[in-house]
Amino acid sequence: MFRQQPRVPQNCPPAFQGRYTVLPGDTFFTIAQIFRVRIEVLAVNNPHITNPNQLFPEDVLCVPSFIPYPCCTILYPRISVPFGTNGVANVNFAPRGGQAISFAATLPHPTTFGNFDMYTGEISIPGIGGFGNQLYGNPQDPPVWSTRIDLPTAASIMPNSFLVIRPFNSVTGRSGAIILESIIRSGNCQSQQ
Repeated sequence: MFRQQPRVPQNCPPAFQGRYTVLPGDTFFTIAQIFRVRIEVLAVNNPHITNPNQLFPEDVLCVPSFIPYPCCTILYPRISVPFGTNGVANVNFAPRGGQAISFAATLPHPTTFGNFDMYTGEISIPGIGGFGNQLYGNPQDPPVWSTRIDLPTAASIMPNSFLVIRPFNSVTGRSGAIILESIIRSGNCQSQQ
């Protein structure tokens, strides 16, 4: 039985740095809808697919993004932190289209850093603004705290986007000092494609 070898681009155009792996049933039309781009634009930016009407599972397409993704970046301590404190952020596709960023970090209880009862993960995108969400801890000691931020489809993560995790007081609305941080650059965003 003949099996089509996946078609993978050698590189992607500057504004199409993201990569999408085709799933069974995907078409150029459905993929264009997910990424809010015209089919013609998707086809032009994927010349390794000679017939846009014929996609195969595991083909890889270049999709609109200013950074390569899916990707992962390490969050580094900004202040003195207890041993074992660390974190990562993962940029990927959001479940309903667009982009999402997930945070996961091993952190002590927020009271370690003062009068705080939770953590927030935040991304600040140059020229667009900031988005954030509460992190939730698991029952381990110390807990792993995590969250996902689904960006509006009009927003796109760009180089020099700033990522932080900081403690927060839900009663007073006061944020604490940044605990972990990273800046997304094409060079530090490790992609597995």
